[in-house]
Amino acid sequence: MALAASPQEIKLHKEIENRMAVKRAFSNAIVYGTKLAKGKVDLLVLFMTDKHHDLFKIPVTLHKLVSDKLASIIKGTDPNLITGTTYCRRLTGKDYLETVQKTTREELWTLLKTIHENSKLSLKEKRRLLGQFYKGHPEIFVQYFGNRISDAYI
Repeated sequence: MALAASPQEIKLHKEIENRMAVKRAFSNAIVYGTKLAKGKVDLLVLFMTDKHHDLFKIPVTLHKLVSDKLASIIKGTDPNLITGTTYCRRLTGKDYLETVQKTTREELWTLLKTIHENSKLSLKEKRRLLGQFYKGHPEIFVQYFGNRISDAYI
């Protein structure tokens, strides 16, 4: 596409320049869908055609990581020993469960606080939501309000 769009190449169409002919021919194949307006799709395809060298360039770090892993496979060593850039850390099952439980408790606490402090809710709606919350998570409810209020909402 980029080569065909070059003005030095053979003329693709009698009346329009090569860039526009390539855009017309390939824009539906490149950007499929109706989320963008036709003008935006045309601009995107022209931009991609002009910047194709930068768009499809493999980052140096990724290229080195893949090369190192391939070299370790060829040598017969474990390729998983080469970690490269790590975006996450491995957790034990116990740590994972603790994290899930802690995060869930924190989010439930936030939800309960949001319901309790929402001034836009009527008292009736607030009681209904807090009652539902109490049925599903009484331990969080009691931690938040204590025993003083739980009887009023359930």
